[in-house]
Amino acid sequence: MSGAKPLSWNGATLTLNKGQGYSDQGKLVIKGLTDQGIAVASLSPPVFQAEDYPTIVWSVSGATPSVEMEFLWRTAENRVFVRPLVWAANSLEPLEAAADENWRGQIIDLAIVVKGTLAAPILVNGVSLESASLPGALPNMVKKWFALDRWQGTSINFVDGDATDKNVPPVLAIAAIILLALALNLILAIAKIMPLNVAMVWGMVFLGWFTLDIRWQANLFQQLELTHQQFAGKTWEDKHLAAEDGALFDFMRKVKAKLPPANGRILYFSDDAYSRGKGAYHLYPHNVLALNDLPPASQIKTGDYIALFAKKGVKYDRPHQSLMWGEGQSLKADLLFLAEGNALFKVR
Repeated sequence: MSGAKPLSWNGATLTLNKGQGYSDQGKLVIKGLTDQGIAVASLSPPVFQAEDYPTIVWSVSGATPSVEMEFLWRTAENRVFVRPLVWAANSLEPLEAAADENWRGQIIDLAIVVKGTLAAPILVNGVSLESASLPGALPNMVKKWFALDRWQGTSINFVDGDATDKNVPPVLAIAAIILLALALNLILAIAKIMPLNVAMVWGMVFLGWFTLDIRWQANLFQQLELTHQQFAGKTWEDKHLAAEDGALFDFMRKVKAKLPPANGRILYFSDDAYSRGKGAYHLYPHNVLALNDLPPASQIKTGDYIALFAKKGVKYDRPHQSLMWGEGQSLKADLLFLAEGNALFKVR
């Protein structure tokens, strides 16, 4: 814990070193990137000790999925370090820098980097450094407990399966509080200061349980709103395209449109296990063989179809219509279509 006071600056105090923009009403408006697709806004605050400020919060609005952001800092030794910023819902997640071995010593410069494509201007409202003091740490800890945890593979059992940045897991914290209360109640009963009340004991246990359940329900309501925005009012096909694996669905839809109705053999390859399984599912009822690596060319027959999705190490020579992979493996194949590095071929 530290006695340092929190630090904060509004967006207008930042200097736009790269890109196009202006300061307006305490905010920095980034309206354009350089030809290299980048914008950099920096701040030179009074020198401070990194250890006193474990959490950095950037207040930014207007970003889209096509935009990436990074946080840069310069130390007194003139060394520059970078950490990616994560966009969640409508705000950037607080950056927990204490675990970074480079967030040490005296900090002399801060900066935010914007990369990608701007669909609209980005507003940098400001940046704040939260101190490690107890009054500042507790509200931040509770805020993290109630931060949205998006659906994932473990969501059916855990509400914070990916919350690796939580200083203290809420389940552990609530359990510790309840155990401490029960122990105190037992000591008071043994000392005959107050009688042991079984109803009070069960009440404390259910209070902790109820507190965790409120958090679970709050997360569900936030997820419900996001799910509604993502899928409500869309057709079956549009819902698939709006999903996280929409690119895979779109590719498989185009592959099926090129395939004949006959039960020909389709060899489907991808480096990603999920894409292999889900992609093969989309191709049914065709005769699909989904694998990671392409087999020797001698095992592939004329008339076979080869679909490649997120697959590295395969090349296609258009002039010679030759598909090549591995150590000298190649065969003649017609390119039926190519989209964002994913392709469908028919073997000659």
